[in-house]
Amino acid sequence: MKWLVSTFLLLFNTLIVPKVGTVPPPVPEPVAEPPSIAEPAPALESDPDKPANTKLYVLMYHHFVPEGVGCNTWMVTNTRLREDLEWLASHGYATVLPSQLASGEPLPERAVMLTFDDGYDSGYTLAYPLLQEFNARAVISVIVSYVDDPDRDYLTWEMCREMERSGLIEIGSHTYACHEGETGITRRKSETREDYESRVFPDLQTSIDLIRDNLGHDPLFFAYPNGKTEAWARDFIQEHFSVTVTTRHGAWDTAKGLYGMRRCNVSMDVPVWDILPE
Repeated sequence: MKWLVSTFLLLFNTLIVPKVGTVPPPVPEPVAEPPSIAEPAPALESDPDKPANTKLYVLMYHHFVPEGVGCNTWMVTNTRLREDLEWLASHGYATVLPSQLASGEPLPERAVMLTFDDGYDSGYTLAYPLLQEFNARAVISVIVSYVDDPDRDYLTWEMCREMERSGLIEIGSHTYACHEGETGITRRKSETREDYESRVFPDLQTSIDLIRDNLGHDPLFFAYPNGKTEAWARDFIQEHFSVTVTTRHGAWDTAKGLYGMRRCNVSMDVPVWDILPE
């Protein structure tokens, strides 16, 4: 019996009790489990019972001037444009471009399209910085014969290229030179159809060709000069453009198509909050 006890104590001291001055073996660190990859959140399903929005407000601007300069019906100050953009953003309106309409992209619930007619250089110097600040989009319909004209305060092709590269601006046609005078592209008194087509169609084609040559694409958007449509030009215009606008006042239902859309003129006397529902 004493022999068994002695043997047990000898084994215990040898195997279990560490010797003085020795370091116990390190305890291995626990191996961390690899992080689990979270499952992506399920995509929100659209409500199939909710009809798609087809109401679009097309807002019409022309020329922008610094605060303190007098304005006519077709002008607004840069301060007013800022207020308009702030109001749109705070009331949940989203700006859309002609290319989005032409591609059939669904409209946001509160959709507006900002249109700048004629192509004044104030669209670049005063409006474009504000559009960048608010991440708002606009289409500028240029009178193409005025572009790069050093004797006029209008856009240059380089300005147009820079703005289009931002993705915020698209350039459309407002004719090459037919905007001059009150006739626009409407037929003149006693003008034959042959004379009309030889006067208007080359002008429209020149505007298309120059936009393509300088910006690398055909324009999708056409703004009728003085807002006046013409039956003799309808087929030509619909063959070459995807979206056209007039100056008839009111909202537009895109279910009716994208030609001859109504617009609402914005002025110092008529800000956007007098046009759009809150």
